[in-house]
Amino acid sequence: MEIFKVASQQMQDTVSMSQATQRVQNREVEQIQIQQNVAQEDKMQVTSEELDKAIEKLNENMGRLETNIRFGYNDKINAMFVNVMRKDNGEIIRKIPSEHVIKLAENFREIVGTLFDAKE
Repeated sequence: MEIFKVASQQMQDTVSMSQATQRVQNREVEQIQIQQNVAQEDKMQVTSEELDKAIEKLNENMGRLETNIRFGYNDKINAMFVNVMRKDNGEIIRKIPSEHVIKLAENFREIVGTLFDAKE
């Protein structure tokens, strides 16, 4: 009986050690992935000047193609929008996303900011 008890204890110790080793390895992999994600996010951040230049180039190219589409960027919601305009007088026919959606997104951001702001 004692032999079985010792053998089973040894097996349990081996299994728990291998599980602990596996957890440590998983955590290392998770940390590496987190570091890689942070590095990618840093690379993907665009300055407002770069964004303005890109939008300007888009609009220039749309003009060359003789289209009535203009691009823009809303700082409050950090999103681009598209204006479809009338050729003869420049009147905006359609804005994508619509003005209502943009206002709604602005209000949501404001509400979320109010709810989750840290107060000291």
